[in-house]
Amino acid sequence: MEKSGYVNTQSRKGWLAITVILSCFLIGYWLIKNNNFDMAAGTTTSVRGFLYKSSTGAPIEGATVMVAEGSYEHPDIAAQTDEQGSFSLPELRVPGTYTLLINYSSGSKRLTVNITKDSVLRIPL
Repeated sequence: MEKSGYVNTQSRKGWLAITVILSCFLIGYWLIKNNNFDMAAGTTTSVRGFLYKSSTGAPIEGATVMVAEGSYEHPDIAAQTDEQGSFSLPELRVPGTYTLLINYSSGSKRLTVNITKDSVLRIPL
């Protein structure tokens, strides 16, 4: 004759194990979904660009280019143009759409750009 308590204890342990495993999978799925850990979404790269005066084509030195918002969460990213008007924005996830805030001696400009792995931004001001 079998003990009924023994069967119930084993049965409960099995259901508990299944519940714990299922809970772990569900929590993992939720974390991945809400934190945009999409492996196919892209890689990080440094994006180069060039600012110039639209009227003359002369480079704009000393302007600040900041990433205001974008397709992915990102740390604060900003760069300053050199004497050739060149800048580099490090570690942007591509492909993606980003809003740049550009401050220069004559004013400021807000610009939305689509960036791919091989993008070189040429921005007239």
